Amino acid sequence: MKITIAVAIVFVFMQVQFLVATAAVSPDPGLTCNSCCQGPAGIPGIPGSNGNHGQGIVGQRGDAGSPGEVGQPGVKGDKGSDGLVGGPGAKGEHGLKGEQGVGLPGKQGPQGLPGMNGLKGERGEPGQAGQTGETGECSMRRSAFTAVRNTSFNPPSNYDPLPFEELLFSEEGTDFKLNNGTFTCNVPGVYVLMFSVRKSNSGPYLYVQLRKNGNIIVIGGVHAAGHQQVSNSALIPLHYGDQVHLAVRGHVYSNSHHYTSFTGFLLYEI
Repeated sequence: MKITIAVAIVFVFMQVQFLVATAAVSPDPGLTCNSCCQGPAGIPGIPGSNGNHGQGIVGQRGDAGSPGEVGQPGVKGDKGSDGLVGGPGAKGEHGLKGEQGVGLPGKQGPQGLPGMNGLKGERGEPGQAGQTGETGECSMRRSAFTAVRNTSFNPPSNYDPLPFEELLFSEEGTDFKLNNGTFTCNVPGVYVLMFSVRKSNSGPYLYVQLRKNGNIIVIGGVHAAGHQQVSNSALIPLHYGDQVHLAVRGHVYSNSHHYTSFTGFLLYEI
């Protein structure tokens, strides 16, 4: 509305200027009427007040223009502040079971507490007898010996170890030393030990001790003239490294008939 009033004022002002300019020009020079001549232009009058706004008709809305070209992407804006933490969502439905994995087995977990004993079930029907298996080899280790003298022996002092000269039998692996008559245990177990020693005809007595690691186990003896047989036996446990031997006091007789002998064997392992 303000623009329309301004245009009207300018238009009126221009009309006034035109009339003034027209009056200033002299009429035809051939005319002598002084009444047609005009003096210099007067001062423009004060513009009149604005006229009322015209009642223009609003034009129809024009058609929409064609879309413009796509503009260049704008600069990436700054990162916005973190939003509030949302509450837990509703529990979803169970998904389908996945395929079997190929991973390595996990570590074995701790053993659980033993469960309660179940009720004893009814006795089942006896099954068919199986075939007789083959005879297996005995896994028990063995140790045994029999040592003899072929000649007589006079100990240098009382209760010296009785040496032997021949092994009539010795299980493989058995440790028996003939020079001092000592058996060393290398298969721990319970052993049977026996001795039979003959007294010389010239000696007044004969005493024989069975010793284990130097300690007396059993004794046999005789104090009489002539040949006498002295014997005894014992069942004793031997551990690895234990040693047994015979210690004698008096003259010992023997020959190729082996009147003097020492025997031991493993009864069972321990």
